[in-house]
Amino acid sequence: MTMPISAFIREQPGAVDRSIAAAGRFAETWLPPAFDGIALVGSGSSFNALTVARPRFVASRRGAVLVHEPQDFVAELGHRAGRRPLVFVLSQSGASATTIAAARAAVEAGLPTLAITAAAEAPLGATGAELLVMPVGDEPVGPKTKGFLGSVAMLMVLAEALGAPPAPRLTGIGLAPLIEPARAAAAGLAAGLAGADMLIVAGRRAHYGVALEATLKIAEMAGLPTTGLPTEELLHGRLHGLTERGLAIVIAEGAEEVAEAETAAAAMARRGCRVLVMNPAGSPWLPGLALPATPWNALGLTLPFQWLAVALAEARGLKPEVMRHGALSAELAIKTDTRP
Repeated sequence: MTMPISAFIREQPGAVDRSIAAAGRFAETWLPPAFDGIALVGSGSSFNALTVARPRFVASRRGAVLVHEPQDFVAELGHRAGRRPLVFVLSQSGASATTIAAARAAVEAGLPTLAITAAAEAPLGATGAELLVMPVGDEPVGPKTKGFLGSVAMLMVLAEALGAPPAPRLTGIGLAPLIEPARAAAAGLAAGLAGADMLIVAGRRAHYGVALEATLKIAEMAGLPTTGLPTEELLHGRLHGLTERGLAIVIAEGAEEVAEAETAAAAMARRGCRVLVMNPAGSPWLPGLALPATPWNALGLTLPFQWLAVALAEARGLKPEVMRHGALSAELAIKTDTRP
C-alpha cells in the first residue's frame, strides 16, 4: 500500500539532513574537469529545484548559468560554439526518459556531467555521467515532496563547493518545527478555496522556482488549474486573468518586493480579487513560519504549498498520492518504468 503524501512530507527534515551530508562528502573529493559555465538540466520537480538553486550557482562566479528542459538542452547542444559547461542532470526518479537522453548526450559530447538521482539503480546512473545519489529513501508516488527538498539541499551544497559564498543553512533541526504550522496554515487557506478556478504563485529568482513547484504540486494532487510565474511577469498582464474565485500568492522578500506585492494586492482587492503576500520573514496567514533571510529559506517556503496541495485534493475527494488522471505518465511515455 502506498504511503500517504503526508508521511513523505513529515519525513523531509531527515531527508534534507541526509542529502546535505551526502553532498558534503561528495564535494570533499569532487574535482570536475575545466569548464566555462554551468548547465542545469531537468524536468518537472527537478526543473523547479534547479531553478531554486540557480542563483547560488550564479554566485559561484563560474560563468553563465542556464536552466534547461532536457529536450531543449539536447536540441541546442550542437550550437555551443566551443563552450564547455559543467552539466548537472537531475532526476529524482532517475527514470525520466528525456533527462536520461540529455545525460547521455552530454557525456557523448565530452562535457563534464554529474547526474543526481534518488535511485542508484535507475537508468540515469548508466549514462556514463558521474553519479551522486540522493539519500531521501523510497518515494513511489508522482508528486515528489522529500525528493524536491533533498534536491534543493544537495544543489545548494554543490554550489558552495564551486565557490558560492556560504549561507546559513536550514537543516532538519530548523525544518522540523515548521511542518505542523505549515499544515495548519494550509488547511486554513484551503477552507476558503472550495470554488477556486485558478491558483497563481509568483516569485523572483529562487522563489520563482518555489512558485513553479507549488503550482505543480497543486495541479498534480488536487487537479486544479495553476500557473507559476516570475513576479514581473505576473504584474505585466497576467492579473487580468484572476477572478473573484481565484487566488494569487506572491512570494516577496525584502522591503521593495513586499511593497510591490502589497500594491498589487490592494489594486486587486478593489476589483474583488485576492492576492496574498508571502513574506519569508512572516505573513499574517502563516503563523509560526518566520524564516531567516537566507537562500535556504526556499525549503521552508515550500512546506505550506505541499500541505495546501494535500488539503485541496482531500477537499475535492481525491487521493493526493494517486493524482487526478492516474497513470498518465505511462500513456505519455515520459518515464522508463511504470511508476507515476
